[in-house]
Amino acid sequence: MPHPQPHRIFSLPLRGEGKGGGNQSIIFTCLLLIPLFIFIPTPAPAQIQNLKDIYEQAVDAYSKQQYGQSIELYQKIIKAVPTFAPAYNGMALANQAASGDEDVTIEYLKTAISYDPKLVQAYDNLGRIYYGRQDIDQSEGYFEKALKLDPTLSSAQLSLAWINLLARSKPLTALKYFKMVLSVSQDPKIYFGMGSAYFASNQRFEAMEMITKLRDMGQDELASRLEKSMRENAQVNTDTDAQGNPAQPAGLGPLAPTADKPTGMQARLRGKLSDY
Repeated sequence: MPHPQPHRIFSLPLRGEGKGGGNQSIIFTCLLLIPLFIFIPTPAPAQIQNLKDIYEQAVDAYSKQQYGQSIELYQKIIKAVPTFAPAYNGMALANQAASGDEDVTIEYLKTAISYDPKLVQAYDNLGRIYYGRQDIDQSEGYFEKALKLDPTLSSAQLSLAWINLLARSKPLTALKYFKMVLSVSQDPKIYFGMGSAYFASNQRFEAMEMITKLRDMGQDELASRLEKSMRENAQVNTDTDAQGNPAQPAGLGPLAPTADKPTGMQARLRGKLSDY
């Protein structure tokens, strides 16, 4: 993966005698700068449009689960514009979806951030990966950075809600995040999380209201799980994976790609490609 080095501009002062010495230094510095402005390659409008088309093709290939083709298309963009951060984010998603080396996925995402520190999706994606690795500290840190850049990012809000509920034992903080997400989504898993947080903070009446809400929505399985936890006065039950490790709680983690939503983590083209 290319990591272009920044240009180094050297000013060599001339030791002129008399009043003109300082001016000579300035003139010489300007002469050194002129070739840089002449030879720095700038994509032509036609090339920019072509790269935008390739980017959309890469996103489309990803949505069709053609991950190898998607990566190849992103690599074409990076070859032409090595600092185009969204392409690294896209390669990370395709590599992860293809069950590639997760360390490579992380490297792509961190490279994306190095070129565009405001690329929210890259922080969100890193948070998800580290959550999957049960590295809660790093996961929480990346989600918080994503939310600082975009306070309305519901995926980061939901992730922080579950982290505070299950890993930090901070149900009131979890409730704050769950309510933020509820303003844009009526997903029953959010009500399940809120009921769990209400129960964990001894707000049993409010927890019962969430059980009623889930049943009204036809979500009897979630309602029964929450009701059982309350009846047994136990922590909310989370499933385990095949190895017996705690699975990601309902509502947290990468979403399976669908025709209308390739993934819950995709970064569409933001700004102008020429900005990179």
